[in-house]
Amino acid sequence: MKHPPVWRHLAAAALVVFGLYGEFRQPPVSSHPYLSADVEAGAVIDQLEWREIPAGVLPSVTDLPLVARIDLPAGTPLIPSVLGEVAPPEGWLSLVIEMPTLTAPGTRLMLLTDQTSDPVDAVVLASARDDIGYGAPTGIIAIAPDKALTVARAAASGSLTVLMVPG
Repeated sequence: MKHPPVWRHLAAAALVVFGLYGEFRQPPVSSHPYLSADVEAGAVIDQLEWREIPAGVLPSVTDLPLVARIDLPAGTPLIPSVLGEVAPPEGWLSLVIEMPTLTAPGTRLMLLTDQTSDPVDAVVLASARDDIGYGAPTGIIAIAPDKALTVARAAASGSLTVLMVPG
């Protein structure tokens, strides 16, 4: 026994260290949105609470704002299968226009086609930002059919004014 078994002791110590690391390390977690209030189908979801869950348990949801595809009770985790798109009111037409920067799907708009006419109600169906970030965002809006032609003409001539309705 002139030479002690150093390599065996080092291997056993490394095995113990790796075992302790595996036993006491923190499991990976991620934040996931849950509903904090009941939501009806087609409504924009704006009351969320974020909870820590084990990573990879639920698919991530990144497209905010969120719209409920079905009626959802409070406490429901948001996953792609229960989320949908903003649906326009029945019979309304859609139009692509430039919009304010903070506009999101579901936002109500008031459109002014000239200085003397009444405002036209609209709903944002989708919005997109310029890839470079220098241009105004564009989006698809829904308009009542009787006002669609007037709004399209104003948008084409550059005289359309877009106002966001708070709330």
